[in-house]
Amino acid sequence: MSGKLLIVEKLPASDGKLRDELIERIADIANDVEKNEPGCTKYAVFVPKEDDGKTVWVVKEYTDQAACDLYLNSQNVKDIKSWLETLPVFTEDDPPVIHELQYISSDFEFSRPGARTIADPHVIFAELHYIPGGVASSIPYWKAVVDTGRDKEPGTLAYGILRDSSKEDKLASFEVYESPEYLKDVHVPSDAITQSIKNTKHLRTGLKHNILKKVAGYLYK
Repeated sequence: MSGKLLIVEKLPASDGKLRDELIERIADIANDVEKNEPGCTKYAVFVPKEDDGKTVWVVKEYTDQAACDLYLNSQNVKDIKSWLETLPVFTEDDPPVIHELQYISSDFEFSRPGARTIADPHVIFAELHYIPGGVASSIPYWKAVVDTGRDKEPGTLAYGILRDSSKEDKLASFEVYESPEYLKDVHVPSDAITQSIKNTKHLRTGLKHNILKKVAGYLYK
């Protein structure tokens, strides 16, 4: 597996005012990390594309575990933990969800500089659940999807297929496109996607697309 990690956090705030402050604080952290932590290659803050008024998503990519540990031991993390302890930002009924993921290998991910510069990228975090053994059977088809995106789809700005170490029958994808239209008109009709659906759809037990709108941070370094 690749040494690169992707941490995806779903943070449902207890009210809109606290969400606004949470976004502001995490955005400030992202700005600091961008300048001072070269091993954090993505740090972006999102809300749902169909905004529910309470949820924040945070995506952080690290070159390796050491880079992740550097962040976790930083003053930024200590400060936001202290703030979270003083206010009811989250509730027991709807707690944060954290996905700790790792790219299958360096062949299963890419990012382009355009992911950094485009103002309003179309971003998807997808969760895919499989029957036992289904992940292994699907991986060659996902490799073809990543290769096609890298080699033939300049408007696919970032793409990665990841494992969840705590769930052996689960994969995840993180996808960044220049627009929803590019996804619909170029990526989805590709032969690689067609073959993946044809040959692996029956292996899946669940698929959830989380469509996100970027509000702060960066997606390329």
